[in-house]
Amino acid sequence: MILKVDFLSRFVNWLSASGEDKAPISIPPQRQDVFSRFMNRVSG
Repeated sequence: MILKVDFLSRFVNWLSASGEDKAPISIPPQRQDVFSRFMNRVSG
């Protein structure tokens, strides 16, 4: 059991180290409002 957990933790650490941090996406307020209204219409 310890061997499986160790392998899994090493794999997850390798996977997270191989990724890149990307810049956050900024959404203009007008588009965000349209999206919010659309999601409210779909969910409600």
